[in-house]
Amino acid sequence: MNRISFIISVAALRMALCFVNVLTEEQKVVCQKFRFEMGKNVVDDHALDGHVIERYTVKTAAQCQMMCRDNCLCLSINYVSSLQENNCELNDAVKRKKPEALKFKSGAQYYDLVRMHSVEGGRPYVKGKDVCVNRCCQPNPCFQGAECVENCDPDDARFTCSCSARYTGQRCEHRCYKSCKDAKENGIWQSGRYLICNGEIEPFYVYCEIGSSSSFIWTLLQSFAIDRQLQFSSQPFTNSFPVRDNLLEIDWGLYRLSLARMKYLAEQSTHLRVTCNYNTDGLQYTDYAQAELEHHNLFATFNNKCRIYEHIAIRGNECRNCTALTNQPTDHAWHIDSYLSSANGCNFDGRPGMGKSEHNFGWYAHGRVNTDHRCSSSPMSTTQHWFGIFYFPGINRPQSFPGK
Repeated sequence: MNRISFIISVAALRMALCFVNVLTEEQKVVCQKFRFEMGKNVVDDHALDGHVIERYTVKTAAQCQMMCRDNCLCLSINYVSSLQENNCELNDAVKRKKPEALKFKSGAQYYDLVRMHSVEGGRPYVKGKDVCVNRCCQPNPCFQGAECVENCDPDDARFTCSCSARYTGQRCEHRCYKSCKDAKENGIWQSGRYLICNGEIEPFYVYCEIGSSSSFIWTLLQSFAIDRQLQFSSQPFTNSFPVRDNLLEIDWGLYRLSLARMKYLAEQSTHLRVTCNYNTDGLQYTDYAQAELEHHNLFATFNNKCRIYEHIAIRGNECRNCTALTNQPTDHAWHIDSYLSSANGCNFDGRPGMGKSEHNFGWYAHGRVNTDHRCSSSPMSTTQHWFGIFYFPGINRPQSFPGK
C-alpha cells in the first residue's frame, strides 16, 4: 500500500511529496521536495524560449510553480506578471542545460523548479545507489509501449522513456526516420518536414521532397534569398554554418543545416541538385542543375574545376551529361561560373544572354548578378541546394537525367 504526504509552508513555498512503498532492503524510499522563494532561483527580464509545453493564467508566480510541480514534464517556468492571460508558461528544459534558449524578455521572470530528494531517514538521494520514486510513471506517460523510468536528478527530466529506434522525444511521441527515402519506404507520400534519427547525432528535422514528378527523393540542405545572400557568400559547404535549422517551419530565405547533418545525409544520398524559387514555383527545370555526388565532393575546397552534370540549365543555355566550371574556394560559397565555363575547357557555355562575369547557384558576387537568371531575378529570389537518391521500387537508377 502506498502513502503520500504533503508538507506546505506559507513563508516560503515548500512542498514535499513523500512516497512510502513496500520495497526490498536494498531499495530506498524517496521524499521529493519542491522549494520556491520570491527573488531566488530567478532570472529577471528573461524567459526560456522554444521549450514551452503549457500556458496558464495565474495570480502569482507561486501558483505557476505549483502548476509546474504537478506536471511531470515541467522543469522550469516563465512568469509575466503584467499579462492578464497566459502569464504562466511551463518549460520542459532548464537554463543550465539550454543556456542558449534563455532570451531577454522585458518584464518576464524565469524560475527553475527546485527539486530536492532524500531517502528514508533524511539522507540525500544518491543516483545509482537509491531507487527514485516520484510517481511520474504512474500511469505510464510513454507512448509506443515504451518503459518509463522515474528520475530524481534535479538537472534532468523527471522521467525517461526507453524509446525504440523508430521513435524519439520525451514520451516517444515523434516518429523518426533514417532518411527521406526511409520515410517514403515507411508510408510517407507527401513532401514536408520529417524527423531524422541516426543514433550518432541529435535527432533533427529536414525538408523532404517526396511528391514531385521526379523519380528522386530529395533532402533540402540550404535555401537563401538574394537579399540575404551576404550571410552565405563566404560560407563554403566545408564550414559548419547552421542557420534556423531547428525551426518547425522552413525559412526559405534563410536556412542551412550544420556540417555534421549534411555529412550524414550525404552518406544516404547519390545526387546533388540546385533549384531556384522552389518555395514559390515548385520544381522547375529552367535554371536547374543536377549531378551525381561521386563527381562532386561538397566537403572539399577547389577552384575552377570542370565537374560533370547530368543536366544543367542557365537562362536557356542547357546541356546534359556535360561539364561546367565549378568553384568552392575557402572564402566563397559553392557556385557555377557560367561566364568562364567554356573558356576553361568545360562543355557548358553560359555566355549567351549572360551578365558580366556572372556567377550562378551560390556565390552571387557584387556586380555579377543577372536578373534573367531565376535564382537572382529579384531580391526575394531563392536558391536551394539538395541531396537526393533515386527511388523507384524494382527499377535500377537511370544512367542519365530523367527529365520531367
